[in-house]
Amino acid sequence: MGSHVGVDWASGTWVVVEATAESTSVSAEPSLLNVWQEYGNQASEILVDVPLHLVSEGDRECDREAKQSLGSRSSTVFWTPTRGAIEARGYERAAEENTGGLGSQSWGLIPRIREARALLEEIPAAHERVYESHPEVCFKALHGDDLPSKTDEAGFEARKSCLVKHGGESFQPVLDFVAERRANSQWHHRIQSGRVDDVLDAAVLALTARTTAGDYPTLPDDADPSCDPSIVYPGT
Repeated sequence: MGSHVGVDWASGTWVVVEATAESTSVSAEPSLLNVWQEYGNQASEILVDVPLHLVSEGDRECDREAKQSLGSRSSTVFWTPTRGAIEARGYERAAEENTGGLGSQSWGLIPRIREARALLEEIPAAHERVYESHPEVCFKALHGDDLPSKTDEAGFEARKSCLVKHGGESFQPVLDFVAERRANSQWHHRIQSGRVDDVLDAAVLALTARTTAGDYPTLPDDADPSCDPSIVYPGT
């Protein structure tokens, strides 16, 4: 095993960036189980932008600390529903189970969280290689300051520059893919041209995995990402 994988949801598909020491590649998979089937054997780590480990009540400390660290970009971290809300059937029951109701963004996370939990339940080995991360936390750690929104051109370009600065020429295939998708409105690799920002998000997760090689700082500090509610990010 030697590659490092970043995975981000892109409205109907999981965007996957695989990084080795020499190069990167972009693909898409319909489910996290497919991601594991394709990359689980060769990947040292798989970082995913989806909550993996839950709490029974209240808010996760890692979400609170991520929001605090991002400052003006704190809204990019959604509050993770509680375990009871994830397991509930229907919105009304989920809102009753969740602390303080259930916003639309948190409600939208539930199908992805259920999928991630199913992977961990079905594949015990995934606990030791699939960890939760967050693209904005990773970009902030690498860049050092707040970045503009990724939907703004300035923010988009700043994230590309951050990948090149910290990932080197090996991340050029990702940037080439992004440029091709922005110029071509047709579907390719099942990724819409309007969701190429998610490719950059998956790329920074892959870069984080490659840079830290399993020795991650975590939010909260000293958490075990294989079992604790936590977010891993690149060391500085």
